[in-house]
Amino acid sequence: MKRTKIVATIGPASESLEVLEQMMRAGMNVARLNFSHGTYENHALLIQHIRTVAAQLDLPIAIMQDVQGPKIRLGTLPEDGVPFEIGNVVTLDTSIPEYDGEHLPVTLSTLHEYVQPGERILLSDGTIELRVDRVQGTNIVTTVTVGGIVYSHKGINIPDTHITLSSLTEKDIQDISFGVAHDIDMLAVSFVRTAEDILDAKFAIEEAQKEKNILPDAPIKIIAKIERPDAVANIDEILSVADGIMVARGDLGIEIPAAEVPLVQKNLIERAMNVGKPVIVATQMLDSMQHNPRPTRAEVSDVANAVIDHTDAVMLSNETATGQYPVLTVQTMASIIQETEASKYDDYTPTKIINTSEPIDSVMTSLSRTLSEHVGAKLILAASLSGETGRLISRNRPELPIVLTTSTERVQRQLNISWGVVPYLLEPCRSLEELVERSLVMLKRIGMVVPQDMIVVVAGEPVGHVGHVNLLEVRTVA
Repeated sequence: MKRTKIVATIGPASESLEVLEQMMRAGMNVARLNFSHGTYENHALLIQHIRTVAAQLDLPIAIMQDVQGPKIRLGTLPEDGVPFEIGNVVTLDTSIPEYDGEHLPVTLSTLHEYVQPGERILLSDGTIELRVDRVQGTNIVTTVTVGGIVYSHKGINIPDTHITLSSLTEKDIQDISFGVAHDIDMLAVSFVRTAEDILDAKFAIEEAQKEKNILPDAPIKIIAKIERPDAVANIDEILSVADGIMVARGDLGIEIPAAEVPLVQKNLIERAMNVGKPVIVATQMLDSMQHNPRPTRAEVSDVANAVIDHTDAVMLSNETATGQYPVLTVQTMASIIQETEASKYDDYTPTKIINTSEPIDSVMTSLSRTLSEHVGAKLILAASLSGETGRLISRNRPELPIVLTTSTERVQRQLNISWGVVPYLLEPCRSLEELVERSLVMLKRIGMVVPQDMIVVVAGEPVGHVGHVNLLEVRTVA
């Protein structure tokens, strides 16, 4: 079994019941819905299809809602685009919605208040570069330093400019309300800068739940998308309030020098692992498979290196949303993961940290890996109401399955993004013996253990209470 999870974006290429079933069978663990595109009617249908197929296959597929955030874009341009050559003078205007033959329209009406002469403005994923010469009212006068053709609604990046926009727009808040009503499992927040942005998202979720009179049995998890230099600098405070992070290398690779991205990726994964929070590596992982049945060698290496970096999950975007080979792409990614995990290169040796104030939960879950290796256990078994125990065990990257039982469907689905965790639903148990016996019946039924196998049990007494991991023992399967 693969331990690194796959997040796949659902779109026109993958929205049918048949394709979704094949993607789930191929190894998709989380379905991402990109709210930068599509209507509420379409997203509601996608959610219905994902839930229907997941139920038929008895798979805990999580749904991640990815909201757009304050993405700055060009307005409407001619269908054939507008060509620019090096040295051309180009004026951006924040007060117009469409190209008027002279001025490029910009969606952010206050952009002219932030940019300064000498700063760069990057268009179309950084392929076109402008240098600001001067600002006159709502006009930003620039000179083209890297040319090309620009098209309608392409993204704008301003890596040299300090901008103070909230990471949640009015559209995002409406989208979150829709997501809450449709029982999403995770919310990915775009263009996060500080911990405050995550708290704003939590507040938006709570407000939507109050408005709709929804009392959830488990909170929606918030994933912070790291795509700005501010977020990299503030990563520790962001991790303290977020439930996980996404290394969104598309915009991040434009906002910081591209040569820094691989090292930033490694650093972000390490920091997330240290605090037991899942991390997703995203953007252009198998990009060429939008149009080709085989990835490039560089893309294969990229996915493999993310696994070697110990990421919890890798993500597919356009490859599965609009690409020609959505199922084959998931199969290819799963194959790369399995091949890499079978090698020695993804083996992880936890750093030994002597910390007398370490919580008991953290100590016991760390010891579960050591114990399982010494006794040759088949798997690690734990129960958790919140899923936290599973995430704490996962951060130590043991080389065997982590079977986590929970009594809440949303928690089960949310755990499906954590490395190595195999989540199952189990009725609440009143004692450790009941937990072990019920779990073993289930594990034998599905063929994960046979008599005489040894398992390591991570539990707490009283059973079912959050924050009571205080017991570690070895059991032999009868």
